[in-house]
Amino acid sequence: MGVLSNCVKPNFLGLLKCLNSLNWFIVFFSLINLSVCIYEDQIGKFDWRQTYVGRIKFSQFDTVSTAKKIIVATEENVLAALNLKTGQVVWRHVFESASTGNIQLLHVTEKVVTVSGSNPYLVRGWDSATGVLLWEWSLTLQNEDHVDFSEWWVQNNMLVHMVPIFGTHIEVTMYNVFNGQNKGASSKLPAPWTNEGCVLSAPYYTCISGDVSSGLLLSLDVTSDAVQLISRPLSEYVSLQSSYVNLSPLDGNSVIPGFTIDNRKIVIIKNNQLELLKVDVTDPSASVTVIESVNGPLVLQAWSDNDFSAVAHSVSTGSEVKELQWSDRELKLPDPEISSALCTKSSREQLVCRILVTAADDSTHLIQQDGRVVWSREEALSNVVAVEFVELPVSDLDAAIESEFDQKEGSIWAAFSRRLQTQIQQLQTIIQGLHKGEGMEEDATSPLVRDYFGLHKIIVLVTEVGKIFGMDNLSGAILWKYYEPNLDTEGVVVFTRRTARHPPNDAYLTVVGKHEESGNGLIISLNPITGALIGERLLQLDVQLLQVALLHKPDNEKLHALILLDKDENVQILPISAAPLVENMYMYVAEKTTATVHGYAILYDGKSLIAQKTWLTHLGGGPGSGHRIVTAARKAPGERVHSPGRGEIFDIDGGALVGRVNNTSLVHTDVVVATCVDAASGAVVAAQAHRRARALALAVHTEHYVAYLYYNDKHRRTEIATMELYEGKQRWLAAGAAFSSLESWRAPSVSRHAYVLPAAPSAAAATTTERSLTDKHILLALSSGAVVEVPWVYLEARRGVGPDLEGVVPPPPAPDVPLPAEARLNYNRTVARPERVYTAPAGLESTSLVLVTGLDLFYTRVAPSKTFDLLKDDFDYYLITIVLGALIVATYSTKYFASRKMLKLAWK
Repeated sequence: MGVLSNCVKPNFLGLLKCLNSLNWFIVFFSLINLSVCIYEDQIGKFDWRQTYVGRIKFSQFDTVSTAKKIIVATEENVLAALNLKTGQVVWRHVFESASTGNIQLLHVTEKVVTVSGSNPYLVRGWDSATGVLLWEWSLTLQNEDHVDFSEWWVQNNMLVHMVPIFGTHIEVTMYNVFNGQNKGASSKLPAPWTNEGCVLSAPYYTCISGDVSSGLLLSLDVTSDAVQLISRPLSEYVSLQSSYVNLSPLDGNSVIPGFTIDNRKIVIIKNNQLELLKVDVTDPSASVTVIESVNGPLVLQAWSDNDFSAVAHSVSTGSEVKELQWSDRELKLPDPEISSALCTKSSREQLVCRILVTAADDSTHLIQQDGRVVWSREEALSNVVAVEFVELPVSDLDAAIESEFDQKEGSIWAAFSRRLQTQIQQLQTIIQGLHKGEGMEEDATSPLVRDYFGLHKIIVLVTEVGKIFGMDNLSGAILWKYYEPNLDTEGVVVFTRRTARHPPNDAYLTVVGKHEESGNGLIISLNPITGALIGERLLQLDVQLLQVALLHKPDNEKLHALILLDKDENVQILPISAAPLVENMYMYVAEKTTATVHGYAILYDGKSLIAQKTWLTHLGGGPGSGHRIVTAARKAPGERVHSPGRGEIFDIDGGALVGRVNNTSLVHTDVVVATCVDAASGAVVAAQAHRRARALALAVHTEHYVAYLYYNDKHRRTEIATMELYEGKQRWLAAGAAFSSLESWRAPSVSRHAYVLPAAPSAAAATTTERSLTDKHILLALSSGAVVEVPWVYLEARRGVGPDLEGVVPPPPAPDVPLPAEARLNYNRTVARPERVYTAPAGLESTSLVLVTGLDLFYTRVAPSKTFDLLKDDFDYYLITIVLGALIVATYSTKYFASRKMLKLAWK
C-alpha cells in the first residue's frame, strides 16, 4: 500500500520515490536472458558438433592441477587439455595453420610452455587449469640455414635451443623461459662427428661415427659447463655382420635419457655413462619408453601383432613387472606409439598406471595397467577428405509390405492371404512393443532403419590417414570403421553404386583412391550399413587412374558399374558384365599444372570398352602460358534441373566443368578466369576474367548457374561472382525437346554479376533436395568458424539488369551480400578451421542435410523454402483435437435440434 500511495500522490517527489522503489524490479527483469537466433528448445535437436584436436605430437600428464588432465600438442597445430577420465576437451587453442603455427615444444610443470612457429618462433606460457595465456615472447634466429634441425627443451626454467651444424659444431643458446632474456652468447661446441643420423635425448646428443667394425658411439651433454664426450665402441652394442645401424630416441616422455639401436638394444645415459640395459626390444616395431614408478624406473614396451601387447621390465634388475603385462586380441591398434605414461600408487599400495597410446590410424587411447581402455578418441576425423550420405534400409515389416505389392502374380485369394499375414505381423510388433513398455516407439538399440521423412541416414567419411567411418547422422555416433594403411587419399572419390532401396540386395559403396607405395589405383568396396567388405572388396590395380565415373544405367542387380580410365587411355569396367550397357558416356580429365582439359567418349565395340579422345581445350591459351587450374566443379550427377524462366535449361550432356585459371607469371597482374566448358563437346560456352585478383579454390555449380569466389587485390576484399546460362528470350529448340550439346547450333545467353562478400570464406556448397523444387541457398563456411546461409536470390546475376523480372529481387543499394546474424546455422557452436561443406537431400523436399568438416564436425539440416511440407514443432495437436471434437458435437447437436424444430413445425 505504501508503494501505491506514493505512486498516486499528485507531486513530483512521490513519483521519484515510486521509481526508486521499483528499481529492483527493473534490475530483475533485465537479468532475464532472451533466446537469440533460435528457440532454446531447438538447441542440439537438429544439429550436433564434435570437437577434435588432431594426431597427437606431444603429450604430458598434468599432475599439478586439481582436475587431472592430459596436455597435448598435435600435428594440426592445436594445444589442448583432455579430461583424464572421459577424454573430452577441457580447453583448446587452435594456432595458425601451416608452419607458422607448428608446435615445436611442449613442456608441462606448474605452467604449460610451448614453442611454435618457424623462425620467428613464439614462446608462450599457459595456465594448465584454464588454458589462459600468461606470457608470450618472440625469437628470431639470424642464421636460417639449419633451422629445420633445431631442437628445443626446457631445463631449470631455461629454454634451450640447439642447432647442429653437421660435420663441424653444435650451437647451443639458453633463454629465460619467462621473459626471453638470453643467458649469454651462443655456445659453439666442436663436433665434427655429427651427422643426420644423430638423436637427441635431452640434454645428450648422440651420434654414430665410422662404420660398424671400427665405429664409435659418441654422446655429449650440450648444456654442461664442462664439456665431456662419452665414447664407446659400436661393436659392443651391435653385431659386426650389420651393414647399417640406426639410432631411435625413446618415445613418450622418458624419465631417463636413452635411445634404441637398430630397434633391438636399449641404451640409457646414466651418470654421464652409456649403459646397455639387460632388457632387449621385444618386437622390432615396439614403442619403447622409460617411466617412473614407486619401485624405480621401468622400461615399458607396446606393440601390435594381430593383438595389442604391452610389457614392462625393471631398469635396474631387468625383471618383468607382472602388473604391466597384458595382451588384448580385441584391441586393434596399428603401429601403436606410447605418447606418455604415468604410474602412481593407490590407497591400497597397488601400482596404478595409465598409458596414452597413439596408433597409425590417428586414434588415441588411454589404457590402464590391466589393459582396460578408459577412453578412445578418433582424431582421424579432424582430416576428412570425402563424404557420402547413404540411405538406410526399410524395416523388415516395411520390406514385407513392399514385397507384397511387388508380387503381381497369383490370384486374388493369394493377395488376400499375404495381406492377412502382413497385418498379423504388424499386430505382433505392436504387442511386443507394448509388452516391453515402449508402445509404438522405435527400438532405440537398433534404429538403423529408414524413417518416414528420410531424415535418418548414414554418413560415410573417408579421412586423410586412410580410415573410413560409418556415422549416424542424427546422433553423430560411430557405427563402424575400417582402416586401410595403403590407401592414399589424394583425389579420393566415393560412389554409392547401389542404395538400400533394392532388398534383398545390400547397399553398395565404393572408395577409389591410390596405393600408397605404387601409386596405382586402389578400390575398396563395402556395405555402408555394416562396414563389411563386399563385391570387389579390396582390389589393387596394376595401372594409374586418370578418371573414374559411374555408369548411369544399373544392371539386373540394380548395381551401377564403375568405369575406370587409366593413364594409357585404356578403359576398365567393374563388373565386366555391364559393358554392353555403356551408351552416350563422356568423361573429361583436367590437368591442373598445364590448364588443359581432355574429353573422351566411352564406346562399346561389342567386345570391350574403348576411350576415344574427342576434344582438347587449353584454358590458359596454350602450352607454356603459365596458367593453372585452381579448382573444378560440376553439377551433381542425377540432379534434377528446373528453369526459373521460360527458356530451356542449359543442361550439358555429361556435366560441366568450371575451371578457374590463375596466371602468376607477372607480379600484381594475376588474372582469375572462370570458364564454363561443355564436357561432351569441349565447347567453351561462357568465360569471365577478373584482373588483379587471386583465385580461391571455392566454386559451386548447380542447375544452370555457377558461383565462384576470388580475392580482389585492387579493392582488398573477397568477392563472389555468378554466371547464369539461359537458352535466350525466344525458344529455338523443338517443343519438349531436351537440350543436347552435340546438336545445338547457338550459344546460350549468359548473365554475369559480382558481389562483395564481407567475410573470409573457406568452403562453399549449394543446398540440394530430392526433386530440386525448393529454393537454392549457398552455404559458406567462414574462417571465423561460422556457417552462413545465403539465398540465391541475393546472388542472382540478373539483378538490376533491364526491367524488373518475375522472381528476381530488386538490386541492392550496395554491392555487399547481406550476412545477418540469423543466417548463421551454427549459432554459438563455432567450427574450428572449416575446410569443406557437404550437402545431401532428405526425404522431405523442403529439407537439405548439411555436414561441415574441418578440425571439428558440425551437422545440421536447413529448409531454404521453410518447412512447407511439415507441421511445425509447436503445432498444438490438443487444441485442434478439441476444436474438431467441438465441431462434431456442434454438428450433430445442430442436426438434432433442427429435426426437432422441423417436427414441431409439422405438427402445427
